[in-house]
Amino acid sequence: MVNLVTERNGPQHYFSHPLIKKDSIEFRSYQNNIFESVKNKNALVILPTALGKTVVAILVCAEFLYKYKSKRVLIMAPTKPLVSQHMTSFLSVLKMPEDGIAIVTGKNSPQTRKSIWNQKESRLVFATPEVVKNDLAEGRLSLDGFSLLVFDESHRAVKDYAYTLIAKYYIQQSSHHVILAMTASPGSESGRIEEVCNNLSIEKIEYRNEDDVDVKQYVNPIDTTWKWFTIPQEYKYISTSLRTMLEDKLQFLIKRGLLIKKHPKWIFKSDLLKLGEEIQYKINVSQEGLRGPLYSALMQQSSALTLMYCVELIESQGSPSLKAFLERIERDGGKAHQSLLNDNRIKEIQALLNSLKIEHPKTKYLVELLNQYYSSKSDRNNTNIKKSSNLTSKRPKALVFTHYRDTARKVVEILTENGIKASRFVGQAKRELDIGMDQDEQSAILRSFRDGEFDVLVATSIAEEGLDIPQVDLVVFYEPIPSEIRYIQRRGRTGRKSSGSVVILAAKDTIDERYLYASKRRMEKMKQILSTIHMTLKPVQRADLLVDPMTADEISSFEFKHTAINKGVDKMLSSTLDIMKDDDGLLPSPGSSNHSDRMRAVDKENEKNKKRDELFSLESRTFNNGFRKVVDSAARRIHTLIAKSGRQGLNLDIIQETFAFEDSVIIEALKKLEKMDTIKWLDDIRVILSENLVKITGSTIDLYVEKVIPGGALVIVNEKWHARLNHYDYEGPRELLRKGSEFKVVGELYHDEGVFSLRVKQII
Repeated sequence: MVNLVTERNGPQHYFSHPLIKKDSIEFRSYQNNIFESVKNKNALVILPTALGKTVVAILVCAEFLYKYKSKRVLIMAPTKPLVSQHMTSFLSVLKMPEDGIAIVTGKNSPQTRKSIWNQKESRLVFATPEVVKNDLAEGRLSLDGFSLLVFDESHRAVKDYAYTLIAKYYIQQSSHHVILAMTASPGSESGRIEEVCNNLSIEKIEYRNEDDVDVKQYVNPIDTTWKWFTIPQEYKYISTSLRTMLEDKLQFLIKRGLLIKKHPKWIFKSDLLKLGEEIQYKINVSQEGLRGPLYSALMQQSSALTLMYCVELIESQGSPSLKAFLERIERDGGKAHQSLLNDNRIKEIQALLNSLKIEHPKTKYLVELLNQYYSSKSDRNNTNIKKSSNLTSKRPKALVFTHYRDTARKVVEILTENGIKASRFVGQAKRELDIGMDQDEQSAILRSFRDGEFDVLVATSIAEEGLDIPQVDLVVFYEPIPSEIRYIQRRGRTGRKSSGSVVILAAKDTIDERYLYASKRRMEKMKQILSTIHMTLKPVQRADLLVDPMTADEISSFEFKHTAINKGVDKMLSSTLDIMKDDDGLLPSPGSSNHSDRMRAVDKENEKNKKRDELFSLESRTFNNGFRKVVDSAARRIHTLIAKSGRQGLNLDIIQETFAFEDSVIIEALKKLEKMDTIKWLDDIRVILSENLVKITGSTIDLYVEKVIPGGALVIVNEKWHARLNHYDYEGPRELLRKGSEFKVVGELYHDEGVFSLRVKQII
């Protein structure tokens, strides 16, 4: 058993552990207390953003990797950027060789993932939960060799989310199963918290907030204020018209018994979403001749949801956001949308929006707030500079959260017009004409923000969860949010290294007001539930696992692997200098006879090694990070192209004609795919995906993509049935998932929470 202790280095203390680099993690008593409490139990750790959940995970993982050297550790997070971030954080402080760490996401093909899972030397694996779930279900992965599973953002472990199934497999497959679940907030409903605990077999909860005794000394104060606004009369007129239309739709659904609540005032977005799934399911299982009334009800439900969204936009976001949305649905051309757009009341609203020049009062206030904020900060910095020549002026950073992308774009435009440097930060998903930001773009934006190239980051929910957003002094909620989980995550973006401020903007007598009080109520409710729920938790039965710790030599070998390549490069670089040096070890002066002699010796040595250099030049380039990135990118694109060719395979000439890569890049990319067992050579010139050589069980299905939706697509199966295709049930090229696409697949149909769904196993 290894105890975590502290070492003094000046005024600071650091965690000390055989697998943690010296002086890399600052000691905090509450993190150590939590570690000691959870290291041998299935535990749920609840820490608000910025209190260091990742540090706790690193401490626990280091202990398991050290104590059980033949076992592995799996760390999961909901998104690919968050998975990559965790891997970077762990690598920066753990003594682990690169070949001992692996990452598995949807970018890897099933065969590649199987190869990674089978590499026992990869003892620390980072992955997204959907691919783990799929690989467990398809038999590509077994969890019996893992001594610890880490579930980040574990509040998601409800209903059919992948975490739930993974935990079940883990408990079935491993006799000594230990789970570490982490979240900033598990929710405010006792049923939800109990569901998370049951699904992950939690037997211990560790919860801390800023007021706890062992946390206080590490927390900076955060000043939270609310700013209320009265929306303009023009906005109120539009809102009233929309609400009248909304009530008509809701009454239609109430009278037909489709909504249980009797008054439209108490019907919320969640009620309509649930109703939509129920109606869609009934359509799927009904005969064609009986579907008429159901289609009519679905149209009313869809229209009601759209109107509810419009009300929120005009009241909480402003006329530009509503105008952009109405233009977007006009382009979409759906039946429900077209029915709304034909309503004279909507036509009147659109005409009013086209002539309306009034911004939401939130926008004007935000400009004033940031100008005042930067003005006061600038004055304070100038004062400090006068007091000490050692102090330099550093502009503070601000983070503005908006719920919608249209609002984020408009806010950036207005801030820029007013001389405030700002940039937008959104997720990867496509939204009509908004293509989103891929991972590289997101990283570039955060890097620019960190380097001070702009002052204000205007972000959607992508900035709430997990990502390494630079320290900010001010956080602004453009609108309140009803979720206590998201409230905690947003608020935690400030107050890390110094005191911070949070300003929440809200419009009176609108949905903002309802959301604001909902989040405050849920915060208090969550604290009450967590104070008592531990009494209902039960211990988990698990077999004893024999402690087999790593030796000092094994740990030293890790450090050797880290430096071996660097030393080899240094040696190659120094060889020419050694030939150049004279007997005294000095470099001769250019132009001297001694210099000429030495140069001839260098030429002779270079000629002698020319053949060897040619043989190893490609291998040397492979070690170059830039070349490696190009090869990785080429491998992904070539894999997609081969996947499209299906079972007939793909000719090498087509790959060369399709991509403008150098031949050396294509060769290395193909070698990489072959090494990972992702592709096979059919003959000298044709390649095929390895999975296409394996017989896949399932039915051959004609697929038509009816509509692309967040998280997947709505499809028509064999020209008969409507079904949902979730993103985690599809591993083919994303380019195929476009509206109007038709292709054949091998797959199976199933019901998921009452929704007719499709699982695609292979594209034919």
